[in-house]
Amino acid sequence: MPLKFAISPDKALEAMAFVAQKQPGLSPKYVSKVFFYAEKWHLNRYGRPIVADTYIAMTQGPVPSTIKNFIDENWDRCEKPEDFDAVLSVKSIWGLRRMNARRAPDLSRLSASDQECLLEAIAYCKDLTSDELSVLTHQEKAWRNAGFNKPMDYEDFVDDDNPHKEEIIEAAKVASRSAVF
Repeated sequence: MPLKFAISPDKALEAMAFVAQKQPGLSPKYVSKVFFYAEKWHLNRYGRPIVADTYIAMTQGPVPSTIKNFIDENWDRCEKPEDFDAVLSVKSIWGLRRMNARRAPDLSRLSASDQECLLEAIAYCKDLTSDELSVLTHQEKAWRNAGFNKPMDYEDFVDDDNPHKEEIIEAAKVASRSAVF
C-alpha cells in the first residue's frame, strides 16, 4: 500500500499563494513541478511533506491532485476553500491557465523549512522549459514506479542515497496515520 498523507487544503492554498507571489503567472504544469520538488526535498531533509497532496504520475510528470484541482477550479472534484477567490487568481491567457496571488500568503501556515524548499524548487524550475521539467521528473523513482495515471508513493520520494532513508520512511509512516499537514 502506498505511503499517503492527509492534505491540509488551507495550508496548500497558502503554499500556492507563496509560490504565486514569488513567481507570478506560473502555469499548472510549472506549479506541479515546483510542488513535487519542494515536497521531495522537504521529505528528504526534514522527514515530512509540506502540504501532503496526492501526486499522480501523469504523462508530463507528477501532478499534485488537489492543487491541480484548485488551479483548474474543479470544484466538483474537491471542496473550494472558503477564501480561495481572495487568495488566488487563476486566469486563462491565450488558452493557457496562469496562477497569481491576490494577497500575500499567511506565513504562519508555512514553516521556515517549508518556505526554504518552496523557494529552492521555484529557483530550480524557473529557467527550465516545461519539456525539460517533464524529462527530469520522468527520471524520478517515484514517477517511474507509480505506473501511468496512478498515485505516487511518498516512500519513493526518499532518495536511495539518503543516509536517513529508513528513519524518514518509518517516521513518515507513523505521521501518515495521524497527521494532517
